[in-house]
Amino acid sequence: MTGETEADIPETGAVFTFGKSKFADNVPSKFWLKNDHPEEISCGGDHTAVITGHGRLFMFGSNTWGQLGLGSEINVNINKPTAVKALKSEKVKFASCGRDHTIVCTWSGRVYGAGSNQEGQLGLGHCDDTNTFHLLHPFSDHAPIKMLAAGCNTSAALTEDGRLFMWGDNSVGQIGLGTESYTSEPRDVMVGQPVTWVSCGYHHSAFVTVDGDLYTFGESGSGRLGVFPDQLANHRVPQRVESIQDPVIQVSCGGEHTVALTKDNVYAFGRGQHGQLGHGTFLFEVPLPKALDHFRNGRVSHVTCGENHTAVITGNLPYYSTSIHC
Repeated sequence: MTGETEADIPETGAVFTFGKSKFADNVPSKFWLKNDHPEEISCGGDHTAVITGHGRLFMFGSNTWGQLGLGSEINVNINKPTAVKALKSEKVKFASCGRDHTIVCTWSGRVYGAGSNQEGQLGLGHCDDTNTFHLLHPFSDHAPIKMLAAGCNTSAALTEDGRLFMWGDNSVGQIGLGTESYTSEPRDVMVGQPVTWVSCGYHHSAFVTVDGDLYTFGESGSGRLGVFPDQLANHRVPQRVESIQDPVIQVSCGGEHTVALTKDNVYAFGRGQHGQLGHGTFLFEVPLPKALDHFRNGRVSHVTCGENHTAVITGNLPYYSTSIHC
């Protein structure tokens, strides 16, 4: 699966990993797959999913809650990309890793979940954990899935016709269902117009509508929702972020911060004590969206947030790359 020298690294398709986790040293690593290109990468709390151009799903990292979907016979921690044999008959299209769970969608339109399910975040109609990928039945009757998102104990699916479904923990309104504490089945989030992008943070969420409006909801501390003070009382339902005037293209939610992308700017707001807002100083919090001076003039094509860090891609994504999620 991997080469031994720098000369062996292919010109395209190599995956580089870096950072520290609970089970791996802070040493950069790399791998590549023979005769196949990675097309989507998603990182969770301590695990990672890689989808290839042939629709194969590889998982690695912590499997404490079964979030790798490899079955009970697999060790707790997996330090090499391992194919999910249970989905061998399917071609996987999307994957999203939450803190301790994973959801995937196949080209046939099926959605599967594995891992921690204490708040119903797998969408299986119950709250039992599972170490293999189980099918979510409700999506068989809807339009094709366009996008998936997973947070701490939440999940979301966006359909091609702009319908937004969310499920899991709603203790602070992070799936937009008002006063309900949780739901273990996918539920429609009533938006009023088609949705084009969705992201789940640890305890807050956000989506973008077809008109470019940005909505946030959930835990409101540290300014992560980016709304005005008089809007904070209604944090359990989606509210428009009014201070961004230009149409929003993408949004990504981190642990306690949010980053939004427009045609010309990248906006960051929320908690920033680790430098995750990119404003040049270690600001404790930024309560309203603030543009990053470094990325003006429309050079950014993709934004993504981890718990306490942010990554952006400038220019156009390579032909073989769909998306990268911290």
